[in-house]
Amino acid sequence: MANLNSPFGMRPVGSLLGAPLSGMMNTYAAPAAYATDLFVGDPVVVTGARSSPGVGFPAYQVVARATAGATNQITGVIVGFQPTPLIIASGYGVLSTDRYPIVCDDPAAIFEMQEDAVGNTIAAATIGLNANLVAGTGNAYTKKSGFMIDSDTAAADATFQLTLRDFAEHAGLDNEEAVAYSKILVTINLHTKRLGAVAGI
Repeated sequence: MANLNSPFGMRPVGSLLGAPLSGMMNTYAAPAAYATDLFVGDPVVVTGARSSPGVGFPAYQVVARATAGATNQITGVIVGFQPTPLIIASGYGVLSTDRYPIVCDDPAAIFEMQEDAVGNTIAAATIGLNANLVAGTGNAYTKKSGFMIDSDTAAADATFQLTLRDFAEHAGLDNEEAVAYSKILVTINLHTKRLGAVAGI
């Protein structure tokens, strides 16, 4: 059975601590000066700036799309947006507009992701190691992120962005393990709110 190649970025599915997902979300800002589209599933990182208060919105920490690759930190993952007329019309955070993404920023959050199957696939023996993100273009039709796991990077390296936790279990057995485009459960290793990164588990 072949897996479907349908990236969606990072999707929160649980917590290492058993916390409810509803308690793991916070609002951030991406101001109009930021000329990059943002999609549900995109990993983001705080920039150190704060937004100016807008109509109906207070000041928030500013985020930008995270950079794929070793040593690049992540604050969390976009799970939605505070409603504005443009968000309602487009379904994603259109570049160069004021956006207020809702971010799952809990360091204990578990996410599901697709691996990119470029070069290698994620083997069962590499579960527990770390890996990096590979950036992809968001889809304006599906409104989903294009980020995936860089399957070539699985290694015991504390500078890598993600920790590979397990293969995702899907109803209907539609996720074949250790083949192209497998869906993997991951946590963020290089989290801006985490005390320290680890080489693997």
